[in-house]
Amino acid sequence: MTFNTSDPTFRDPAGSLVLELGRAVRHIRPESRAEVLAFLATPFYQRAVERGEMSSSVVEEDAGGLRLIHPRVRIVSYPWEWTPAQWLAAAELTLKLGEQALDAGWILKDATPLNILFVGPQPVLVDVLSFDRREPTSAVWLAYAQYVRTFLFPLLSKKMLHWPLELTLFKRDGYEPAEMYAAMRWTQKMSRAALWPITLPALLDKKKAAENAASAPQAKRDPEIALAILKRMLRGLRKRTQNAVPREAASEWAEYMGTLTHYSKDEAEQKRDWVKAVLEELRPEHVLDVGANTGEFSALAASCGAEVVALERDAESAERIANLSRTQKLAIQTIHADLARPTPAVGWENRESSALLPRLEEKFEVVMMLAVIHHLLLLEQIPLAAIMALSERLTARYLIVEWVPATDPMFVSLMRGRDDLYGSLSEADLMAACEGRFRVVQRQGLNNGRVLFLFERQIGASTDGA
Repeated sequence: MTFNTSDPTFRDPAGSLVLELGRAVRHIRPESRAEVLAFLATPFYQRAVERGEMSSSVVEEDAGGLRLIHPRVRIVSYPWEWTPAQWLAAAELTLKLGEQALDAGWILKDATPLNILFVGPQPVLVDVLSFDRREPTSAVWLAYAQYVRTFLFPLLSKKMLHWPLELTLFKRDGYEPAEMYAAMRWTQKMSRAALWPITLPALLDKKKAAENAASAPQAKRDPEIALAILKRMLRGLRKRTQNAVPREAASEWAEYMGTLTHYSKDEAEQKRDWVKAVLEELRPEHVLDVGANTGEFSALAASCGAEVVALERDAESAERIANLSRTQKLAIQTIHADLARPTPAVGWENRESSALLPRLEEKFEVVMMLAVIHHLLLLEQIPLAAIMALSERLTARYLIVEWVPATDPMFVSLMRGRDDLYGSLSEADLMAACEGRFRVVQRQGLNNGRVLFLFERQIGASTDGA
């Protein structure tokens, strides 16, 4: 679990976590000291760290307990900001580490997506306290129900009921079988995907039975048989989770680059060549691509050596970016969120998971807003000055903007008859909104009338406190 302040976490009985500048400090209580040290010494943990699948730990003594110093993940994203591909990647890592831990004599006691963060396209399990020693004669995985509620059910609800994955923001402990069962058609209830995990538990009220079973003595088994049962269980869950991922559906913006009518091939190449030349000249380490769409320019920035965060509000477009970055091993982290309606802070006292904008502000040397401003203006009715004020807070130095004039066919189609409000907007209005915030470094007009700008932030020049 990730807190957004220096206040310690409070849910884990073995320790607490405090986020500091550039690092995460986990305080381990004295009674858990020996167990944690034993786990950190296992080859299983060390190999997972080497592969980038778990957080590394530097151990320091701390008044009888321990302090574990972890590198802080630079840009945190939460499950409600993930695409289905990211959910699957996080689930597969959880099950993979859970199975490998069994061979090492340990068992995963927590199986929730809240213990996973992304570094680019790579999921990382960041809670090193999620493992206990395994009882060799037990075939029970106590985190089984948690995995089903928090990993499998959200994906099934997306696929079968079209519930957005963003709703998991309100479901910290996942969905219950009864609530999904109540929303399903009879044919869905009897389908192979739902019958075992949803329908039977809902009809037989297995939640109460499971609670009783957890407190009852467990039958002891031959160690080899117990291990085989646990591994078969995890592999079965992996297959069910893979089958629960919804198929990619078409959307207006996911098809955008393939159906351009306002860009000729030469104009599209002209835009790409200019952006590429700017990125190659600036060589930023970190780039934020706002409204990343298909991910073309996120991939371009990654090819220039940058670590990229692709922010995209359209679900199917974001899914394509996530798949692109993972299959091509690009340094792109996808965040499915809307800049105009950013993810709020949530959790206890709104302090457990931070709001989106504070996680992004001034974290990038270059922010790209290609063909984005007119959408914020016309669809969200955000004033131009407010857009540039937010852009100033997002970028640490440079801003790449594609300005779409009021005569552009896309601009006209989005105005929806509000010509009196937006029909007279011009490049001069953009310059006025940049006054005291940005200076123009480069300007490139395109043959279709659009204009590309490279702005540089005027540090300390803004006086309105935005």
